[in-house]
Amino acid sequence: MYPIPADASATVQRPPPGRRTAPRIQPFKRVADPDFVLRTCLTLSSAFRQIYAGNAADLNFESLYRCTYNVCVGHGDEVLYTQVATTMAAEVEKLAGSLDSTASASDDEFLRELLGRWKKHSNAVTMIRDVVMYMERSFVEFRHKAPVRELGLRAWRDGMLRPDGEVRPRLRAALLQMARRDRAGEAVDVPLRDLMAGATKMLVEVGDGLYEEVLEAPFLDEVRWLCAGESVRLLASPCGCGEYLRTVESMMDAEKARVSRFLDAQTEEKVAAVVLAEMVEKNVARLVGMEGSGLASMLVDGRYWDLTRMHRLLGRVQGGVPAMRDCMNAHFQEMKNTAGDDERLLSREKERYREMINGVFRGEASFHAALDSCFT
Repeated sequence: MYPIPADASATVQRPPPGRRTAPRIQPFKRVADPDFVLRTCLTLSSAFRQIYAGNAADLNFESLYRCTYNVCVGHGDEVLYTQVATTMAAEVEKLAGSLDSTASASDDEFLRELLGRWKKHSNAVTMIRDVVMYMERSFVEFRHKAPVRELGLRAWRDGMLRPDGEVRPRLRAALLQMARRDRAGEAVDVPLRDLMAGATKMLVEVGDGLYEEVLEAPFLDEVRWLCAGESVRLLASPCGCGEYLRTVESMMDAEKARVSRFLDAQTEEKVAAVVLAEMVEKNVARLVGMEGSGLASMLVDGRYWDLTRMHRLLGRVQGGVPAMRDCMNAHFQEMKNTAGDDERLLSREKERYREMINGVFRGEASFHAALDSCFT
């Protein structure tokens, strides 16, 4: 037998006589390396920079996944999360700086360079998110932090699309110039149109209201200004109500088509609302009561296509249908007074207008009420 140390009685606790106890095994205690998390995060950060540089093929992703896991197990989640955000921000700053060389380039060259950098950034964010997926699931979701993808979008907004930078005004100017050329009947090259559509998609994806601020609002402002001027010009000319409404519908369809080529689909209804507000809503009373071509004249002449168009357009603006109802009520009352006691004529006219309301005006209830109130 091996000799028992002299101080064994001081270190070994013996059970009481006649009593046996199970041995107690203490858990293994790892000696923490205070520099481990920092060193590993720097290794990962270097790998992230290599991804941005286009050298992802040279990286050992299995090793990077293991680094992420070890950092998270070692309670370095917060450090790694901060490292991801700062590395993305720094790389986007580099991309923005290299874009400055295209400041004097043509619109198509500028858009091509911008979208090329956006693609590089998006691909890098996807790869980085894959590398730190363990952190995303064990730390980001649990602590309700912004996901890695959102960190990438923030970096792009703050670095490439910062308010005091050149990208926002350049995008805005490119869009408005394309729209003006399109309105003038000039052909906009398909590649340039596709590049603008790509920039629109980028802004929508980045979010934070950038699409509305950079592209949509200036476009709608210009359409509003154009419609206001066209409305004044038409109303000052010998233009009848039917012709005016045809012009309105044509302009609205043209601007919606322009949106489909250059902007996001969510803007189509907004641009239609702008056209209607400037050209119809502000002139409802004048259009309905226009002498010789307004609603009463259309009813007498049976101009069904013009009546249908008037109801379709005025039905989309505030006060449009009530103005038509009041005009019809006055027209029905005048017709009744003219017919006098001729019951057959009154019955025939009432039936004719009832069919008109059901067909042309899609059975508008307020028009039926106006008709019934005059012929009771």
